[in-house]
Amino acid sequence: MKPEDSAARVDGLATDLRLIPEFDGALHAVGEWLEKLELVCRLRGITELHTVVPLRLTAGAFSVYQQLNSADKNDFSKIKAALISAFAADKFVAYEQFVTRRLQDGESVDVYLADLRRLAALFGGIPDNGLICAFVAGLPSSVSHILRAGSRLEDLDITQVLSRARAVLVEGVAGAGTTTPLDGSGRSHRTTPASTSVVCHVCNQPNHYARDCLAGRGGRPGSHSNVRCFSCRQLGHIASSCPGNGSGEVALAPASSPDCL
Repeated sequence: MKPEDSAARVDGLATDLRLIPEFDGALHAVGEWLEKLELVCRLRGITELHTVVPLRLTAGAFSVYQQLNSADKNDFSKIKAALISAFAADKFVAYEQFVTRRLQDGESVDVYLADLRRLAALFGGIPDNGLICAFVAGLPSSVSHILRAGSRLEDLDITQVLSRARAVLVEGVAGAGTTTPLDGSGRSHRTTPASTSVVCHVCNQPNHYARDCLAGRGGRPGSHSNVRCFSCRQLGHIASSCPGNGSGEVALAPASSPDCL
């Protein structure tokens, strides 16, 4: 082999290795990391995986590798088993994460479903029907209601449910003004932006009508201080509750806005 060919081969191998992230046992799920390593090696024609693994291990993961005897270090299946035993999530922890998993804000439904599959595999797996139930339950309530109301989910497979959820979410983003979180789980619902062109004639404030005005209903402490009665022209109350209205009849004309004179 020519020296330049050897150098090119070394450079190519170094590039291939950089495609595999370093694994320290904390930043990546061990199963996902091993799948990435095996995929890169298969695509690049690398057959001796046991020679690649230690080059991408750091910190605690490398310490686990160092504890293996010489024979096990030459067997990829033994290295893989040791890493999984040391860093794979406990099945009970995986189940707890599975049942509490929800679609996160800004997360793709495809990524959400893939993570549900990964967690389910860690505690033994579940049938697709159970996976569908968990998937739909973890979607925003508005989306899950549309899915359940629009079709018989038990007649659909997981791919069809995923496609429908994706379509509903796309329509929701296109038709909604904003998305507001419901709680700390990241689940959200659609809201309609308030109109800034509406002004209440009772309190002269924007974004609501007189029928919804808290000042007119006494729903806010001190909210009457800037309201003038159109009957007696005094501040602090509206005509319907005017002390001078001895007949007890409710005046029909609207209360005036604050007098700026």
